[in-house]
Amino acid sequence: MLDFKMDQIKSQAVIRKEMGKTCTIPGCGKPLTHMQGPGSGVLCRDHQVDQREYGGLGRLDRKHTFHRQWECVACGWNVLEDPRIADVEDEDIKRSIARGFMHGDHNGLTRAEGGDDSAENIKSLCFVCHSKKTILNKDHLRNRNKIAAPKARSTAQ
Repeated sequence: MLDFKMDQIKSQAVIRKEMGKTCTIPGCGKPLTHMQGPGSGVLCRDHQVDQREYGGLGRLDRKHTFHRQWECVACGWNVLEDPRIADVEDEDIKRSIARGFMHGDHNGLTRAEGGDDSAENIKSLCFVCHSKKTILNKDHLRNRNKIAAPKARSTAQ
């Protein structure tokens, strides 16, 4: 796990080149970070340190994950306070363990349906509540009709 406090400042030439560019996380709009490190060319400093590499919840390839929180909006469970990981003293390791238990779920439309990955369209659910919601809403069946049936194999030789 990286320590964001150890990041170095970008060169003045890079800072000038990136002047006017903003964070690529939907709904952010802050200027790009002035620090080197993962995500430095596409994220503001706040989102840069929220990445998994620094112990946060965000993944650059899944921008909706930057809006996840440590508490489930459905049941109120705070994964960082769970007694099963309370004995883990290293905060970075604790967050790495906890990260897998929290999911970012689209409130309304998914991206495939024309929705976006903004904070307003993402809610944090624990893995149990997310599984329950997915099954009850039949979300897992949505794309099944969109997948083309496999082509029959030709028996001719």
